Amino acid sequence: MSNTMSDELVSNLVDFCENRLRVYAMLSRCFEKELDAAFAEELATKVAFASDDAALAEGFSLLQSDLAKRDEPALEQLAVAFNRVFFGMGPRAAQKAFPYESVYTSERGLMMQEAYNQVLRIYRASGFAKDPKFIEPEDHLAVEFVFMAKLCEQTVRTLRAGDEETSESSLREQLAFAREHLLNWLPRFVRDMEAAAEEGFYRHLALFVGAFVRADVRALEEVVE
Repeated sequence: MSNTMSDELVSNLVDFCENRLRVYAMLSRCFEKELDAAFAEELATKVAFASDDAALAEGFSLLQSDLAKRDEPALEQLAVAFNRVFFGMGPRAAQKAFPYESVYTSERGLMMQEAYNQVLRIYRASGFAKDPKFIEPEDHLAVEFVFMAKLCEQTVRTLRAGDEETSESSLREQLAFAREHLLNWLPRFVRDMEAAAEEGFYRHLALFVGAFVRADVRALEEVVE
């Protein structure tokens, strides 16, 4: 990034971060809990996603297509899939994808291990705390995604205030967190999620998440490095 940003660059960075904020917040909600009627309606008909990456754009289109049916039976099936994929509520031998960084990074695949401690320290240093109503630990994917959304929001705020130094620091923090606490486990999690879901919304969500985070890291690298 340049030492002094032009008005055009500031405007472009604000748009960049606002778009990313919306995607990370949407993804966080997808992993937080089952889809209810209101969120399914919003995601299917009101959320817009534009990307120069044709595969990403197509991936999001598939998510919306999966929600073409949003009646009560369809939502019940999605809830069953959510609990089967992420909580193992189904046959013991079925594939599962537990959405916790510690499970994928600790030697014994346990929850609340070193990754949990690491992200907790990062959150505290940034003045971030998860919603106390969400009872899952801080290295749950929904929390890691909402943290990224909050950093995007912070960057937008500091860019608009003309605080270039803090804006750049925030962007670098996003890149570091995405590299060290998303990409270090998401590829394996996404493979497990894809296999566990087999088809439909959660399979397409797995594919979209993996592709989006990789693309986001590349975009951040272009901005700050």
